[in-house]
Amino acid sequence: MRSITSLCPMKNLILIAAVVLTTCFSSAQRLNTPTLSPITKITQQIGLTEIALEYSRPSAKDRRVMGGLVPYGEVWRTGANASTKITLTESATIGGHSIEAGTYALYTIPRKQTWTIIIHGNTKMRSLAGDVYKQANDIFRFEASAKNSSDYVETFTLQFANLKTDSVDLELRWANTVVAIPFGVEVNEKIAAQMTELLKNPAKVPHRTYFQAAEYNLHNDGDLDTALAWINTALDMKAKDPRYGLLKAKIQAKQGNRMEAMVTINQAHDWAVKSNNANYTGQTDLFRASLQE
Repeated sequence: MRSITSLCPMKNLILIAAVVLTTCFSSAQRLNTPTLSPITKITQQIGLTEIALEYSRPSAKDRRVMGGLVPYGEVWRTGANASTKITLTESATIGGHSIEAGTYALYTIPRKQTWTIIIHGNTKMRSLAGDVYKQANDIFRFEASAKNSSDYVETFTLQFANLKTDSVDLELRWANTVVAIPFGVEVNEKIAAQMTELLKNPAKVPHRTYFQAAEYNLHNDGDLDTALAWINTALDMKAKDPRYGLLKAKIQAKQGNRMEAMVTINQAHDWAVKSNNANYTGQTDLFRASLQE
């Protein structure tokens, strides 16, 4: 026996067409407009770690911000719409507190002179109205100073500042208020651990790796004797490389051995000239001039 539906194919087609037309008409009635607080995503590499931020940016629009749009003494989602999120690819410190890799919500309690910075475990909240925020889900809290700036910022801004090899500040800026949240990561220990592992089989370590390790020690207050040994190994493996010679001269100069550095930089300059390397001909000339000052 055929079903009632199969007996009425025309009715079914009419019904489907009506649904499609209704859906299309409904969609056509929706106006696509910009959000009042647009979302922003930024990332920053610090050492061997990446920090990613995702937040929405409200604007002042002639309204009083601190103590107005942002009430003093209350937990603020530190942005608009969904929770502001911080993602770390490796373990780090925030405000001196250790934290594992992962994604966390950033909340704050603003005050005139100090803000409470809250790193929170629940990243799914939007509005904090009512009792949805639970302090028990805080990872940790700490205090940060609020400073006044002569530069007025119309739209709430999170930005990275004071970038170093193993640290960076996350600055919160809105109106004339600036709050800095310090981040730190381990780098020296990780570089040392990598070299220890690589040197278990030194025959397979390329000359560029020795150069990179020596360069890292030079620029990050590492052991200079070790750096010199590494760059000498690189030069043994790739002789007369002006880039390696320049780095060796810089290491010797930082050790206080200016005469040895001068001999090395003269050699590196000759290597650059003979290989028609205009870049390092110029760089070795500049460093030689700095040694003669």
